[in-house]
Amino acid sequence: MKRGPMSKQTAGQRIELGAGGELRLSKRSMLSASGALIAAAAVPGLPRLAHAQTPRAALVIAAQIDDLVAFDPHHSFEVTGSDALKNIYDQLFVIDETKPTAELMPGLAESFTVSEDGKTFTFRIRQGVKFHSGNDLTAADVVFSLRRPLLINRTPAFMYRSVGLSKENVEQNIQQVGPFEVRVTFDRAYAPTLIQNLFTATIGSVLDSKLVLQNAGDDLGNSWLNRNSAGSGAFRLTRYQPNESYALDRNDAWWRGRASMQRVIVRHVPEASTQRLLLERGDVDVARNLTPTEISALRGRQGIAIQEFPRGTIQYFCANKGDPILANPKVIEALKLLIDYDGIANNLLPGQVFPHQSFIPRAILGEVDSRPWRFDPDRARKLLAEAGHPNGIRLAMDTANTFPSVDVAQALQASFAKGGVTLEVLPATGAQVLAKVRSRKHQLFIGIWGLGYPDPHYNADSFAHNPPGRENPGKLSWRNNWDIPELSKRTEAAMQERDQNARAAIYRQIQEEFMNTSPFMVFAQQQVQVAVRSNLKGYMASSPGLSAIYWRAAKG
Repeated sequence: MKRGPMSKQTAGQRIELGAGGELRLSKRSMLSASGALIAAAAVPGLPRLAHAQTPRAALVIAAQIDDLVAFDPHHSFEVTGSDALKNIYDQLFVIDETKPTAELMPGLAESFTVSEDGKTFTFRIRQGVKFHSGNDLTAADVVFSLRRPLLINRTPAFMYRSVGLSKENVEQNIQQVGPFEVRVTFDRAYAPTLIQNLFTATIGSVLDSKLVLQNAGDDLGNSWLNRNSAGSGAFRLTRYQPNESYALDRNDAWWRGRASMQRVIVRHVPEASTQRLLLERGDVDVARNLTPTEISALRGRQGIAIQEFPRGTIQYFCANKGDPILANPKVIEALKLLIDYDGIANNLLPGQVFPHQSFIPRAILGEVDSRPWRFDPDRARKLLAEAGHPNGIRLAMDTANTFPSVDVAQALQASFAKGGVTLEVLPATGAQVLAKVRSRKHQLFIGIWGLGYPDPHYNADSFAHNPPGRENPGKLSWRNNWDIPELSKRTEAAMQERDQNARAAIYRQIQEEFMNTSPFMVFAQQQVQVAVRSNLKGYMASSPGLSAIYWRAAKG
């Protein structure tokens, strides 16, 4: 038996910030701010404080959370959901949030061994951990939690299916072999770090099986968990109002040590201008979704600090090849030439993104930093003419109605027009847009894709893997009708390659083909910029573990 190594991996880079201008505040923003103050101060069990001060024992965050589809960690698949859930649940492995690189550490799995054939992993589960309910966490809870995503079959289940686990084999392949030992057998030998990284993801969250089964209904607790929590993490969910707010209360018995904040309140504040006003008034501690204009206006303001956090998140738009116009490769190529890559990074989103054109973020194994595409509207017009559209084309782009997606869509509307493409922008809530794209009813879609765990396979599996013969709704390639049987085989080979250098080389080859032939146009990688009250220390809007960290936050 071979003992699995813990390894260091880099998750992102910092970049310089840009400048912006002032912003006027509307009467509506003022009214929204007043309402947020009242809700932020009304924290049960904590003192009600005067105007312009949040409760000392509470972290109050203004953010856009309308893309939060589910609080069930085996159902949730959005960035906002991950930020909350990683603070509620524990996983088998964790990424050390104190390190600038994505360094794997033991989580609920204290150690593991790998069989000689590389297929079977045996995890030794940490003893003495208690769930929020007071129930002891055992190997039985881990087995229940690793099987459950495949049994409820929500979108993130594709991550487990990608390593050969299925609803049909889950009882045989995931077994308890002792009070604190769990054995998982995969369909083939995978790089141990891939499996470790997989089990840092939100889908790897361990649930209190007794509590869930008490509230199971006919969906293994899916409906109940979307309004309640059953974890062992730093906080527990105490309130959730969709498109309004959620609140978390501290778990004083957390095995990693008690958090400083007694409560975390995250309010849905869709307008960046309102977030800024709330922060300036002292009504919130964090403004999570500010534009470069607001960031510039707040820089240097007394009592406020600007912070930047790397995030392995890319921005892209995609074309549904099931549409007759978009099925033509020359049309896709023309669209790639109509993106003002530098303009988006330097003028529209200064300091919040940098140009990037492939699906593996910088500083992750196998990254490709080449930029084959440049803004060239003349060349785009010629390609459209060759594709049979000498008078141009009309297309529609679905986008979430929040910053930065809708802003980028509007910028694309202007740059597309220079190449003969009339673009209609169709903004809607994040949930509405995602439902449309997942049912393949879109033409173009502008999206943000977060790296679920710091391994190149996570993104390759969605962007460059679409095995023929079955529906793959969790994969972006499937959603855009991109049929790639040969590329899918290479993606499968990369995830099985145990030599890191050879594995990186395969991913680089895949990305070169992806950039040239795919219906995806990756144009930027994100960096998280937030503004916070100066007395707040330790809060992380993003981390090497690819989620927000609430448990380190404290007020001076």
